[in-house]
Amino acid sequence: MTFTAPPSCGVLIMRKIEVEMVAAVWNHKDWRKDNTRVDIKGPHAMVFLHGNHIATLNRFDRCLEFYGGSNSLWFSRTTFSRLNALALQFCGVRPFYTRKHVPMISTRKGDREWTLRDFYSFNACGC
Repeated sequence: MTFTAPPSCGVLIMRKIEVEMVAAVWNHKDWRKDNTRVDIKGPHAMVFLHGNHIATLNRFDRCLEFYGGSNSLWFSRTTFSRLNALALQFCGVRPFYTRKHVPMISTRKGDREWTLRDFYSFNACGC
């Protein structure tokens, strides 16, 4: 299946799998590759990593939601990489990182710890 990549999507910024994932979200198409998949349910493009729901983009209100999981395994480099790829494409930022082995999220109000079962939402039009 061929996807049209969003304007700022590029392999120099993201891994190939992330470019394809972002293209699937952008084009509102179901997609799966290796450990990552995009499921389309109505206006929602839901992103999964190893079967865990990590993000949702609402096509109509352009709200991008990120989910912290039920255990610390969710805070892997791969999870952060997928989330940052989505945030970079739709919001122009890369907010997820670790500081001294603590998962962090950078927001307009400053940086804070990203905790288990946490939820964070961006307006993808203006973060």
